[in-house]
Amino acid sequence: MVLSKKFKIRNKLDLSIILEKIEVKQTELDVVKILDDFHSQSNGHVIGITGPPGVGKSSLINKLIISLRKLDLSVGVIAIDPSSMKSGGALLGDRARFNIDPKDQKIFVRSMAAKDYLGGISALTFPSMIIMRSIFDIVIIETVGVGQSEVSVEDVVDTVIYCVQPGSGDTLQFMKSGIIEIPDIIAVTKSDIENLANMTLSDLLSSKSYFVSNTGWDIKILSLSAYKEFGFSELKKFIDDRWLWLKRNNILSNQRSNQDLKWIKNSLISEYGFTGYKLLEEKINYIEKPFKYLNDLKKKIHLTIKN
Repeated sequence: MVLSKKFKIRNKLDLSIILEKIEVKQTELDVVKILDDFHSQSNGHVIGITGPPGVGKSSLINKLIISLRKLDLSVGVIAIDPSSMKSGGALLGDRARFNIDPKDQKIFVRSMAAKDYLGGISALTFPSMIIMRSIFDIVIIETVGVGQSEVSVEDVVDTVIYCVQPGSGDTLQFMKSGIIEIPDIIAVTKSDIENLANMTLSDLLSSKSYFVSNTGWDIKILSLSAYKEFGFSELKKFIDDRWLWLKRNNILSNQRSNQDLKWIKNSLISEYGFTGYKLLEEKINYIEKPFKYLNDLKKKIHLTIKN
């Protein structure tokens, strides 16, 4: 099986080589062109799965992968692991929890360390996502375990699934959580713990009026269990409904353009700081090809500094 004829990616090894190249040489001109070429072929639905540590994100993803592959949908996964504050290293062990066939060319898992990037993702998540969404039907991004205010995942995905553990808080707890402002789908995991799961689901449903999407999407809430394998058909339906809604209402292209701009902004802040970005903000006039645009903008800045 050929993963992508257009980009001459025959198998998962070819894809790994390209991803490694962009991780190491992201500013080189040939890599910039590769990234923009992939950016122009962004066909797949990108789903972010986030929630606190131990909520069951990896178990949910494992069952979701199985259900998607049964439908012959290709799936790419970016699994982000936290980095040690002392050594800077990361275990990168999430893939060990996925029950997948390594010979299956339609499923690919890429692990990466968060390093010093805040918000639940990694600095390399955006370019890696751009490559993978042009190849796979579904791209799943699993964040590190997050708290109440890490919301960066919404800057790299089309749909956010927020996982809630049974017994994790009452209505007030959900209302004051910053992260609860970003989900498109809320999943109560481990719902085989019936009493607690039912209470949590009830709290979420009673709080639903506070979960307001700025695009008009009706936020979906459900319960599921990876252990007892229920709720995944409903989850798949919500994912499909969300994808159709994004495309039918012409929201997808605008949302992705805003993500391009946010990535350009974050890249500039990372290199020049907030003060430097504020001086550059008025000069940003991005239209297309975000990687070339950012590269050209940095060159102009460096020339200005030299002169």
